[in-house]
Amino acid sequence: MLPDFRIGQIIIRSYALMVDMAIVVGLLLLGVFGALDDERRPAAWVDAGLGVLVGGIVGGRLGHVGIHWQYFAEHPENIIKVWQGGLDWHGAVLGGLLAMLLVCRIREVSFRQISDTLAFILPMGAALAYTGCLMVSCGHGREVTSLANIHPPIALELPDLYGVVAPRLASQLYGVVFSLLLIGVAGLLAWRIAHPGVRFWLVLALLALGTFGIGFTRGDSVPMVGALRLDQVLDLLTAAGALATAVLAARPIQPEPIQLPTWPEQI
Repeated sequence: MLPDFRIGQIIIRSYALMVDMAIVVGLLLLGVFGALDDERRPAAWVDAGLGVLVGGIVGGRLGHVGIHWQYFAEHPENIIKVWQGGLDWHGAVLGGLLAMLLVCRIREVSFRQISDTLAFILPMGAALAYTGCLMVSCGHGREVTSLANIHPPIALELPDLYGVVAPRLASQLYGVVFSLLLIGVAGLLAWRIAHPGVRFWLVLALLALGTFGIGFTRGDSVPMVGALRLDQVLDLLTAAGALATAVLAARPIQPEPIQLPTWPEQI
């Protein structure tokens, strides 16, 4: 598709550009919503976003290495070469949330309120990541016999990661469309659900279920667990964990007990 393009002497990698856009827009949204929550502390929300970024890179890389351990066991020197590509979104979400929880405690900001903003940022980032994969052919769809019976845009002439062009299910395009729809769902949830800290987990569960379905169309090599790809198993585990957390987050927040002043006894 469009692996990279040049502006003068500068070569811009398409996938990196999409990821960078997701990072910049996500941090900007956190700063804006942080200012709306408390105009004196938007930087604390941005710090939480930076925590998500660092934790996401570490967790995403560990997840990718774990999924493809057969390769990395033979090439351990490549484990830390994250700049060559290879992040698992399940590990990125887990690592990012753990880092955000730590930053929220240090900076004394609400994890629940920030997660509500992430309900918009998560599908936006997914849409840009799928767009990047469509450009560089990562996460490509499996081959079909021809386009005679499966018409565009369900299937397209697309390359795989090695540049082999063939009629394929447009897996990356499915992801882009689904992620954009999920942004609308996040807006609907923001309108219908006022309880803080619930919306993100519902959006995460839906995203995981969507990627699970898209997994049946993908043609890239991933270890199998029975009839499912390993990443599909992680999709189901992520969806189940997110739904369980949404139920817990929907419980009423217990108010802090009121501390009555104590008066010294009269002598």
